[in-house]
Amino acid sequence: MKRVLIGLAVLFLFFQTACQSQEELKKEKYFVEGYQLYTEHCANCHQTDGKGLEALYPPINGSDYLKNKEKVICLIRFGQNEPITVNGKRFSRPMPANPQLTDIDVAAITTYIYNKWGDETVISDVKEVSRVLDVCRDQQKP
Repeated sequence: MKRVLIGLAVLFLFFQTACQSQEELKKEKYFVEGYQLYTEHCANCHQTDGKGLEALYPPINGSDYLKNKEKVICLIRFGQNEPITVNGKRFSRPMPANPQLTDIDVAAITTYIYNKWGDETVISDVKEVSRVLDVCRDQQKP
């Protein structure tokens, strides 16, 4: 009986993914990986619901900071030491850099954040994220 149930589950998953386009599968992959990376690297401060911690860490969920996606991409990789204003409230705690994150990791986190809390339904493609990160890196050089 257990084998039959496993077989039915595999068959169900096969048909479910067979009906999705390559773009839908790619978006789902970015979103799921982004969720996992967000949970590992971001949720401790910004919380799993993205609402931050009152006066300590700014919210992502409902944040006006999401209006500038390039800044968000730079912030994920390079962090920030200056105070930040989100929804009219000033936060002065620095955000640490995440240099261990690859460009695809940043793209996945960005996809997750913007699909979850930023009213987007598309992926943040790694090619575009890499371009933005290159610009950020060049701006940080003395």
